[in-house]
Amino acid sequence: SSNFCSNCVLSRAWAFVFEQRGSVVFDSHISPMLGLARQVTRSTLKAVAPTARQPSLRTSLPAAVATPYQLDARRGYRHWWRVLPEDFELNTESMPRDTKTLMASNPRELGFIDGYWYWRLRAESNMMDPENLPKKSYKQLCRDMGLAIVNPQTEHVLGIIELYEYLKSSPFIGPFGTIENPVLVPAIHQERVVGCSGGTGDSEHVPLWFRCQEGFLYRCGECDQIFMLVRVLYELPDGADPNPIDPDVNDVFDFKLLEKGNEMWNKGGMIMWPTAYDALHGTELGGQPRQEAARELGA
Repeated sequence: SSNFCSNCVLSRAWAFVFEQRGSVVFDSHISPMLGLARQVTRSTLKAVAPTARQPSLRTSLPAAVATPYQLDARRGYRHWWRVLPEDFELNTESMPRDTKTLMASNPRELGFIDGYWYWRLRAESNMMDPENLPKKSYKQLCRDMGLAIVNPQTEHVLGIIELYEYLKSSPFIGPFGTIENPVLVPAIHQERVVGCSGGTGDSEHVPLWFRCQEGFLYRCGECDQIFMLVRVLYELPDGADPNPIDPDVNDVFDFKLLEKGNEMWNKGGMIMWPTAYDALHGTELGGQPRQEAARELGA
């Protein structure tokens, strides 16, 4: 039959090709046979499956298998947005309604929320006053902004903190500790973990860790070196104020400064300073009425 003849011709042609071990050299009497085999095979495939098509390798395989380099291009971490000052601000719903009484009170006697709004309104009132802002002194501006004034007391405290931060991570370098002259271990608590490595050269040994407490001398079990804990403290005299107010600073807030800034920035139907508008008119979110029911529920 025709099918049998076409199969025989096709099998003979491919057998000859395989015998040549991959070579593409054909004799003159084989070429017509291959041409006939191609035509018969092509017509047979069209008759059996006229609409069947082999899916392509690109569409059948996943993207990760088709392009393995994309696995390295994937981001293995989460990208967090930049932190803004607004992320740490309280909403205006928590602002006290009577801001005039709030600004006339002592800031040291206020709680967290009242103290927050006191210093925020005081700082923004001074910053939104372009006429008198350049005329303020350094100490007055720091006090109005709620910042610490640099003076000998604050410099001393900052120096102790920096010294302890340095000694907390740096290794002890000095003479060998003895009973008469032990190695001093600075700490702000009553104990600290110490690791002794001996010395240099032949005197060095594997670090030996132990707890060094206040009031005792400690001896290393490997090199017999002596350690003693010394607490780093900063004490004030009895009755001294830890945050004294500079005599050159006026610590009384003028409520007219807030009213002046509201008239300057919130006029003509434009609210350019919503904090001052809400503080004077008892609103929230830049002019919206307060939801007293939500405030009573603690929302």
